[in-house]
Amino acid sequence: MSKLRILLVLLMIVVLLALSSFWSRSSNIDNLAYVVGMGIDVGENNNLLVSFQISLPNSISGESGGQSDSSIVNSIECTSIEAGLNLLNSYVSKQVNLSHCKVIVFSEKLAASKGLSPYLFTLIDDVQIRPDCNIIISRCDSAYFLENSKPVLEKLSSKYYEITPSSSDYTGYTQNLTLNQFFYTLNTCIANPIAILGGVNTPSSQETPNSNHIGQDGSYKANETPIDSEPHIENIGLAVFKEDILVGELSGFETVCHLIISNELNTCTISIPSPFVTGESIDLRVTQKQKTKSEVNLINGTPYISCKIALEARIISMTGNDEFINTENIHRIEEYANSYMKYEILQYLGKTAREFGTDIDKFGKKLVASFLYKKDLDEFNWDYNYKNSFFNAEVNTTVVSGNLLMEN
Repeated sequence: MSKLRILLVLLMIVVLLALSSFWSRSSNIDNLAYVVGMGIDVGENNNLLVSFQISLPNSISGESGGQSDSSIVNSIECTSIEAGLNLLNSYVSKQVNLSHCKVIVFSEKLAASKGLSPYLFTLIDDVQIRPDCNIIISRCDSAYFLENSKPVLEKLSSKYYEITPSSSDYTGYTQNLTLNQFFYTLNTCIANPIAILGGVNTPSSQETPNSNHIGQDGSYKANETPIDSEPHIENIGLAVFKEDILVGELSGFETVCHLIISNELNTCTISIPSPFVTGESIDLRVTQKQKTKSEVNLINGTPYISCKIALEARIISMTGNDEFINTENIHRIEEYANSYMKYEILQYLGKTAREFGTDIDKFGKKLVASFLYKKDLDEFNWDYNYKNSFFNAEVNTTVVSGNLLMEN
């Protein structure tokens, strides 16, 4: 028995050493090339141009400081994503791994002409692709977008991509949208998907600010902001889809309206016209005081959508004298804020219905209760009838002075 035990122990040691050797050879980080970003664009001859942003080994240890030495971008003309990946594996000296891919960038051209369904089914079925990676629609070529992602304040490109969408928490100018969210919404009949709108900001793409227009800062989309810097990617606004086809874009402030309606707003800054000085503005830091309550009713077969919105705003800057900050004038600011936000939200809702014909705020879910049977809902065809909707918004804003200068 003792000899048998010794033989079993020796056999186990041999097996463990063999498995350990196999694991080290196949899964060692030195043998893998990690993709942190993928770009998909229209190539020549109706093919695809797939770009892979690969993190360099020295960036993993945190030694690099910028895009030029933290990653490289390889672009491949191919017939499919899998074919491109296979070609890349035959080119680089390491096995390409997608488990750390943080962003998938589609160009506007591809999203508007071909749609995303063929590529999304491939990506969602790949066990290496994480469902929480972000979907970005680029207003420029996807390869150019990846090449200009410069993690100035981060040493790792993967960390940079992971943190950037979180700006939606304090600006409201974009939304942290992922592959699984897009795929889920795409496969429902009562809503349409959206994605992050991205671009590369260059002097030639920037919009000239209109100093006389209140709220101008929120009217920009990706690559339009007048920022004095080298070409750099920025994510502002949303890309709007009808099924899997890109049909329009939302600006930064239109995205704020969407976040308020869909109860996704954390905090943002808005500028409203001053009720005291013509041509001047007041900046408010806005959060949702309560969740927005939306109702959808059918009146003579036409959708009537009403939204009750409760906001809390803190004054963070204003022109004029501090004597304006008393109880009576706070109420005037609240009235102006209510009027301004109601107008902007109704403009936003009208745009999604009349111009895009897409329900991205999931009003269709509210409509389900109006039909006894699913076939009746299907026959009503919400995806088509949303464009005929009428809207009403009730906005109630509570304003607090940032400096607590209110008089009793």
